[in-house]
Amino acid sequence: MRIKKLAHITTASLAIGALAACGNGDAETEGGDAGGEDFPNGNVRIVVGSGPGSTMDELARLLAPYLQEEWDESVVVDNVPGANQSAAYNEVANAEPDGHTLFIGVHGTMGIHNALGNLDTPYDEFEWFGTLVEEPYTFYTAADSDIETLDDLVDAEPVRYGDSGYESPVNPFALTVFDALDTEFIFTPGFDPGAAQSGVLTGEQHLVGRDAAQMLRGGTDQDFRALLVASEEPHPLQPDAATFTDVEEQFGVDMPVLDIFQLGFPIGTTPGTDEETVDMLADTVRGLIEENEEFQTQLEENYMEESMLAERIGRETTSEYVQNVIDQYEEFGVEDLQQQLEAGGQ
Repeated sequence: MRIKKLAHITTASLAIGALAACGNGDAETEGGDAGGEDFPNGNVRIVVGSGPGSTMDELARLLAPYLQEEWDESVVVDNVPGANQSAAYNEVANAEPDGHTLFIGVHGTMGIHNALGNLDTPYDEFEWFGTLVEEPYTFYTAADSDIETLDDLVDAEPVRYGDSGYESPVNPFALTVFDALDTEFIFTPGFDPGAAQSGVLTGEQHLVGRDAAQMLRGGTDQDFRALLVASEEPHPLQPDAATFTDVEEQFGVDMPVLDIFQLGFPIGTTPGTDEETVDMLADTVRGLIEENEEFQTQLEENYMEESMLAERIGRETTSEYVQNVIDQYEEFGVEDLQQQLEAGGQ
């Protein structure tokens, strides 16, 4: 088996490998005392806004046994799907502000919800303390598709593209690319992630947008071809994909490299939680990334060693990222996403 699928790693099986988790670093420097001796003093929930098997769920189940070993308290993953992650977000936002309820989501999805006023608590008022994984969005075609280059994509117009819905965070990336290539497209909403990928393989759709390592983590990369990555430089896991630099040189256009073109998974807790506890949460996760060899092996086996980085963990760093996302969505405009997608570049 070429990849260990996180969705199939149970808390029980991971706990075996987690026994070394708290022995790889100084407990005080890794945050053991930073949040006070009383934290945690009960079960910790990691809430995700999707069902089992999503990348958010996989990240939560990867972290849970290591945090449980670190804290000597039960850490459970709670799937609360609904309203495109906002049901889970709002549940954590209204929980007791004591750091015992965590949330893992998607920066772009939260940014769109925030711009549309769908969140009980504004996106920038949540106690975010890290971005777990960050990868640029990539357009994929089927491996046996006739679309092998950007020229082939333009020649295929109207390009058939679909994702989970009008509010998918992949859509601003897609609209920017289609506009730069001056390509007409047909957007088909309503696909769940699996159906969107299947639609590409059956020829119903030309493209699907995913993060640059997701196909590798899922073990299905041989079925797809990475066509274009939202980066100026080639991606180490998708070196054959065209870049924004290639688009600029080939088509004579300017391509912005924005945070909203990245799939980032933030982790946070309830607003009002004291800073000491929030910093302790950040320090604990950072300690796993920097010091825990078993955890590092898990990252490597799941193609996350270059996308889950210690420098992305921390309140100030994450706050800056969140503000960038808010500003970029404000400039891009999301209120008329549905109209833009339905217009199809015409």
